[in-house]
Amino acid sequence: HELKAAAPKTRFTVGVRDDVSHLSLEVDSELDIESPKTRRALFFGLGADGTVSSNKASIKILGEGTELFAQGHFVYDSKKSGATTVSHLRFGPLPIRSSYQINRAQFVAIHAPQFLERFDVLEHAAEGATVLLNVPWSKDEIWDRLSVEVQRVLVERKARLFVIDAAEVAEKAGLERRINTVMQVCFFALADILPREEAIAHIKESIRKTWGRRGPEVVRRNVEAVDSALDNLHEVPVPDKVTATRTRPPRVPENAPDFVQKVTRLLLEGQGDKLPVSAFPPDGTWPTGTSQYEKRTIALEIPIWESDLCVQCNFCAMICPHTAITSKVFEPESVKGAPEAFEVVPET
Repeated sequence: HELKAAAPKTRFTVGVRDDVSHLSLEVDSELDIESPKTRRALFFGLGADGTVSSNKASIKILGEGTELFAQGHFVYDSKKSGATTVSHLRFGPLPIRSSYQINRAQFVAIHAPQFLERFDVLEHAAEGATVLLNVPWSKDEIWDRLSVEVQRVLVERKARLFVIDAAEVAEKAGLERRINTVMQVCFFALADILPREEAIAHIKESIRKTWGRRGPEVVRRNVEAVDSALDNLHEVPVPDKVTATRTRPPRVPENAPDFVQKVTRLLLEGQGDKLPVSAFPPDGTWPTGTSQYEKRTIALEIPIWESDLCVQCNFCAMICPHTAITSKVFEPESVKGAPEAFEVVPET
């Protein structure tokens, strides 16, 4: 459209909403120039859950073991274990030269249930996409647990929905919480890229190559997870209308400062690319105290202090690297009127 203007811009930017110098060009978000023969998949995972590793293995399986071309692009945030990872995978019979992130994916996998409440994970799901959820809920109750926003996308885009409790499958196989092998099997079973049995054979061979040096027991556990994955994979019928009444909770409270509402909130929702230039402080300074708004609540389990077993050595408080455990010494009078569930023990 810019070339059709009476005076086209000679200097411009693309992908930046520049409402200060007004050099940016408008981009059609619906424009899709990728080959219809290319399969596109998005995976939302947690750092250290093995999602990225399994996706890299999938690229090798398809790129080296078949005639397909393969491409992988991985997005991380700045946190350590538990960080959000987004894997962009492309496969197809033609060379892939797409140097940009996936905009329309035929397959979307959400490896952590809390992502459904934090991000618009289905924003880039294509019409008729296959959606895979790793959730601790049964196929009969999952639909009622989804928010209005998630149900609306599934209904409007006529998506197919599949669920699995990958954490339970991994634990039974002795893999603790590493769900990557389980989810990888589900991906190949649903993505229709390779015949199912051939894909599983490739996965098992990849396991032997990757984990063989760790010993036969580690290999056995991963193979066991592969063999039991599909028995726990279930399709959930998607109704023809939205039935939910609960909307996605806001990422920041209503009483948060203006900067947190307008900037921090969008960053936490993974929509930072949509912020205009004018939203950022001109001098580069950043308000302090914003980390209180990004508590991720990603733990599946939390520790419980057993006061009758505590010997008051304080080792747990000393060794905890994130100060999640602290010990307090106080006068007995200060806890008078405390809730019944508030546990205290006399100092020894």
